[in-house]
Amino acid sequence: MTTSSRTAPWASPKAQQRLCEVEAAIGGLDPETVLKAVREALDAHASQFDDDGIVLYAGTNVLSPAARSAVATAVSNRPSMGWPGEKYQVGLDHLDTLEVLAPLLVADLMEGSYAEVRLQSATLANLAVYSTFAEPGDTIAVLPEAAGGHTSHHAQGVPAIRGLTVVDLPYDPDVLDIDYDRLPSFLREHRPKVVVIGASLMLFPHDVGAVREAADEVGATLLYDASHMAGLVAAKQFQRPLVEGAHVLTFSTYKSFGGPSGGAVVTRDAELAARISTTVYPGMVANYDAGRLGALAVTAAELAASGPGYATDCVTTAQALALALDERGFDVAGHDGEFTRSHHVAVDAARLGGGEPAAARLGSAGIYLSGIGLPWQHPSEGLRGLRIGTQEIVRRGFTPDDTPAVADLMGRVLLDGEAPESVRPDAVALRRRVNGR
Repeated sequence: MTTSSRTAPWASPKAQQRLCEVEAAIGGLDPETVLKAVREALDAHASQFDDDGIVLYAGTNVLSPAARSAVATAVSNRPSMGWPGEKYQVGLDHLDTLEVLAPLLVADLMEGSYAEVRLQSATLANLAVYSTFAEPGDTIAVLPEAAGGHTSHHAQGVPAIRGLTVVDLPYDPDVLDIDYDRLPSFLREHRPKVVVIGASLMLFPHDVGAVREAADEVGATLLYDASHMAGLVAAKQFQRPLVEGAHVLTFSTYKSFGGPSGGAVVTRDAELAARISTTVYPGMVANYDAGRLGALAVTAAELAASGPGYATDCVTTAQALALALDERGFDVAGHDGEFTRSHHVAVDAARLGGGEPAAARLGSAGIYLSGIGLPWQHPSEGLRGLRIGTQEIVRRGFTPDDTPAVADLMGRVLLDGEAPESVRPDAVALRRRVNGR
């Protein structure tokens, strides 16, 4: 077999191997072969995740039936450039409803006044904020990568596209949060234009007010990236970033929010909103996918109508799962006797061979999650932890009462050394039992 992929010959050796395997298995690029390959891949994926898998990945969710019915693929195929009333294309008047409903609903739900919803991801939402408030050569201050700082916050991500210098905020791994005593002097030293808080692994809320006070002293814009916490923020659970002092809120519109893929920027300040909007259009997008706005509007309306129920269930299920994992013998991260106040759970997998190998073994057993860096690890350790999110299993019908069974399945694979293939039927049976309630 060739060792050089046609798709991405620059990829890592591990990726090269898998790319070559897939390329060899496709069998051809004619329309009939391609359609067959696409259908088989989608059907297999749906069976694995939607029917049989226990999906604990923190960056996923499923649309509600109503939101799913509002996804308009035909609209996605058509361009829509500019504000309603001054579109570059004609005949788009009916889409104006979507382009008004979605930002109004999202802004209200997140306790803001203005929402930019045309971006395709939270990474691009973050880039829009960086590009609005920082010039090339400026500095931004972010959470350390091992403390949950996202790729879109760090030098290997979109800050490099803007030509920004990235510095890590002072962090206290013992309390799993920013070191607030050191923060003011740190910001005075580095004078960042943007301070970014919010993380890909977030067990406890930030003191947003303290960060805002320190940011104001150096004239920095405070960005709270709620990509993972947006569903909880929408329910006024865990944290209320804009109420507590953040200038700008960005988030993924799927994950805990539960809508279609995409990103949003929300603020209470009209001047900031206008500047961000101009960066987005015409600065970053011309046409965009208007076909996702209906599903986004429906999701926001459903979250507003449902109150704290879904978010509370996500948190209580995470707390129950963390306790069950601890009792089963896992090293569950926490502070002062608490494992989590969010829908996230973190497990230190150092004695399990590391987060990535442990996640791979669980995946073979039908339990899907990911590795993650932990703030007390050495950089050479790779991804030491396991990151768990409960937002999808709650939407699938799991409750705190199901968490001991999930913890036991994980323990059989990672603590008892049972072959993942022998555990998988029991994982599928648990998932189907929950589905059948």
